[in-house]
Amino acid sequence: MTADPIIRQHLAHLRLRNLRPVTLRSRERLLLRLHEHLGKPLLEATDRDLERWQTSLRVTPSSISTYVNHARAFYNWAYEHELIDSNPSRGLVNPRIRTRQPRPITEADLKTALLCAQHDRQLYVWLLLAAFCGLRAGEVAAVNRADVRLADDGGAFLLVHGKGGFERIVRVPPMVLEEMRPLMRANGPLFRRPSGTPWPADQLSRHVSLYFASLGMDWTLHCLRHRYAARLVDLGADVRDVQALLGHASLATTTIYLSQATRHAAASVDRLGEGVKMMTRRQHSHAPTES
Repeated sequence: MTADPIIRQHLAHLRLRNLRPVTLRSRERLLLRLHEHLGKPLLEATDRDLERWQTSLRVTPSSISTYVNHARAFYNWAYEHELIDSNPSRGLVNPRIRTRQPRPITEADLKTALLCAQHDRQLYVWLLLAAFCGLRAGEVAAVNRADVRLADDGGAFLLVHGKGGFERIVRVPPMVLEEMRPLMRANGPLFRRPSGTPWPADQLSRHVSLYFASLGMDWTLHCLRHRYAARLVDLGADVRDVQALLGHASLATTTIYLSQATRHAAASVDRLGEGVKMMTRRQHSHAPTES
């Protein structure tokens, strides 16, 4: 099926808004798939068409939410520009996404993964940026030489292009920067495929997952980000500082990492609880006996 020309028009509008290339690619892929599902021009879709499309999706609730947001953004744009008389995406719903507990990679597995990745400079730096700077796969893929500001102490500060177009600055430790330097000799994206084109975020993420699988591990790149957050909390970092470093819009999202610290402190809490025995013994020793 020939691509709907309205997709090209919509993407041109997004470029004027200076949205990130990864957002443009994701929007384009979603609209192409939606057009194929509908079997007719996107602007002719009805409420019922989009409802059937959402019902047909066989992916995780998180992915469904992403697809719905892309479709809704497209139809909001079309309605605002008077390309359609009514907005058929009004009936789309975002599924409730349950809060998932962090799954940080173990220190032993991280050490093994880093040792085995040293033959591949890009892969090695991807792992470092996730485990020691807290970057998501999309943020790793978007790293540009111009985003790295060198510091006088041997480290650097990195402008991270986060989810939803939000940006933040994270610290790059000196040892991580040292491994990045060979990739910083040219301007533009740091990470490129053999063809010379930048790595798409989904392919970069899949590449790392396959790498872990080759080691007999079931981790993902995001598990290294979880490790970054959990270690910061363990080291006593303020939860609001961790929120800023991770780029979380909500503090509630960050506080789930406090549960990791709670587990690490469980032994101390148990030792504290042993005092109950002495207290209850004393109480029992003074309790009157029944006649």
